[in-house]
Amino acid sequence: MIPASRVALTTALLWFLAANLVGLFLGLGLLPYSWRPAHAHMQLLGFVSLMIYGVAYHALPRFRGVVFRRPGLALFQVLLANLGLLGMTLAWGLGLETRIWSLFATLSALAGALFTLLMLEVLWN
Repeated sequence: MIPASRVALTTALLWFLAANLVGLFLGLGLLPYSWRPAHAHMQLLGFVSLMIYGVAYHALPRFRGVVFRRPGLALFQVLLANLGLLGMTLAWGLGLETRIWSLFATLSALAGALFTLLMLEVLWN
């Protein structure tokens, strides 16, 4: 398993735990409603997307019978996805400016685009 898979799967589980705690705290009234979009993104981008990244980096090259050629770039992509999500989560939860949220949302979108390019390379080369 390449490091990107291990990091993506580990952080996916950590985001899942954190999102569940935020959801619990929202339900108990211990966090303001500004955390609701943060909670949703922690579940979807944090748990679901990172789980997909981790499984895809491990499985797709094996399905194709090829060696994954860019493990360093894949690890960068996973770290970029985590950074983008962390920034968006804190920007929403803490009520920071839209410009700050937008910066981190752009990082997250770039991470998704990089993942797409890496997987297309695996599928078509």
